[in-house]
Amino acid sequence: MDPSLTKSHIPPEPPDKHNQMDVEPVQPTHSYKEMLLDKPESHQSDYYEDDSRPSSDLDKGKHIEGPIPLSHDDKKRLYLPWRYSVIIKVFKRKMSHHFFRSKLIELLKPSEQLISIDLGWDFYIVEFSLEENMVKVLHLGPWFISGNFLSVRKWKPKFVPQEATLTSTAIWIRLSQLPTEFYYKDILEKVGRKLGKLLKN
Repeated sequence: MDPSLTKSHIPPEPPDKHNQMDVEPVQPTHSYKEMLLDKPESHQSDYYEDDSRPSSDLDKGKHIEGPIPLSHDDKKRLYLPWRYSVIIKVFKRKMSHHFFRSKLIELLKPSEQLISIDLGWDFYIVEFSLEENMVKVLHLGPWFISGNFLSVRKWKPKFVPQEATLTSTAIWIRLSQLPTEFYYKDILEKVGRKLGKLLKN
């Protein structure tokens, strides 16, 4: 028997064995949650700037460097649908959007369809098309859902929940055991103004 037939076939070495190959190190992957938690503080107002030029004067179809320019007409079109909206923050309890909306409808009994959006950080935006519903929510409180206080403010442009601060809120004050002789409107107004800005007595 031919000895060459019994030898195992050894493949030749690759021609680039001694050549060094530059391989980029694989970057560690992060979950979406980790990327959100590690994101730097955002400032939504930096995303666009005011541009008083008519939209026809802007360079349409061209690459825009830096902030996105918005004309007065652009802003008017963007802000108009939200002019009667309010922003509500729920205190001391996290609740699902569905639960919040259903309880809010029971509480406010609006004269139109209630549209709500979960903004995160326990903030919700409630959109109304009728001014009367906005006024009702702003002035006929205080409002509570399942014993949890709702802070209500009028909608404003460029609202960022993560950066929002609560500087003031409307509350009811109960004057327990106040002598009956002090129950005059002007006296109660003086007491209210002593505590803060009086809205209603």
